[in-house]
Amino acid sequence: MKDKIIVIGFSIVLACFFLISLFDRDISTSKSERRTLKTFPTFTTQSVLDGTFSNELNTYTLDQFPFREYIRQGKSFVTKNIYQKKESHGAFIVGNNIYELDYKISENSIANFTNKLKKIKEEYFKEKNVYYAIIPDKNYYAPTSLFPKLDYDTFYKKIREQLPSSFHEIDLRSSLSLNSYYRTDLHWKQEALEPVLKIVQKEMNLEPTLFPTLTNTYFPFYGAYYSKASTVKADAITYLTSDTIQKTKVYNYEKKEFQPVYKKENINNIDSYDIFLDGATSVLILENEKQKEKKELIIFRDSFASSLAPVLLENYSKIILIDLRYFSSNLLATIPELDFKKEVQDILFLYSVPIVNQSFTLK
Repeated sequence: MKDKIIVIGFSIVLACFFLISLFDRDISTSKSERRTLKTFPTFTTQSVLDGTFSNELNTYTLDQFPFREYIRQGKSFVTKNIYQKKESHGAFIVGNNIYELDYKISENSIANFTNKLKKIKEEYFKEKNVYYAIIPDKNYYAPTSLFPKLDYDTFYKKIREQLPSSFHEIDLRSSLSLNSYYRTDLHWKQEALEPVLKIVQKEMNLEPTLFPTLTNTYFPFYGAYYSKASTVKADAITYLTSDTIQKTKVYNYEKKEFQPVYKKENINNIDSYDIFLDGATSVLILENEKQKEKKELIIFRDSFASSLAPVLLENYSKIILIDLRYFSSNLLATIPELDFKKEVQDILFLYSVPIVNQSFTLK
């Protein structure tokens, strides 16, 4: 009798899930996992014969399984709170913060990074003011006893030793804290960058300016690490604006079009951080017509600069952002909008620790 009750109960559960799946609407994307979910595959004779249809159908049923998100959260809850496991998919979860484990210094990557910087300076702007700033990842600010961490002092020292004195270092570590970063993501929060702005202005001999105060906040923001620990509370993402920022024109070299500093529709992307300067783009040119002094800043950068560049606009009439992950440094001279011969021009290499430690992504 007991076995019959179990079988009947299990059959009822399966039938309920089947009925729900029939009437439930498919979800196109999972923001918490930051990926597109599989939709129902196209049925053709060829796809049935070669097995493609069955394989895609299997993926579809897994992606569109009823209550899938709640089941994922339940699994994360059990792993974290019942089994007391802090590591998940290469990440470490402490309280409401997710950290990506990366504690080995890549000597070859640092050498490649510094050689890349020296080559660019030698080829394009020998006599220019050149600055560099390495943005620490948020692991730097985590308590040392939590998990293995990079030897940051050694890391920064190696970069300093391999770059000539013509590269002026801007050390940002004292201007940031753990609260400067999203809990579910690697990036810093734009609203926390006022201390960073001040130290950059001081080191680059720029006039102090007012930090933008007009805020726009969106919730929920699921960062790059959220899929590794979905029990952690989602972040909110805030972008700052001002009259200068609103009137700045941004030329997207890839798309050959002008766009605003903040692409508001991107807030609904899989990665909401794309609201800052339209996300990953090889070359962007920000033109601030309010700045009468015709001074330019060229930033060689990764994604962190997307949220810093807007708050630097008060100091420059033009800011050019170059992302060498998507554009080769050998082709810089082919961009007509770039003129490295201008006298009033600052150069800033702004890269985060993870990129420097994996610098072979730079072209």
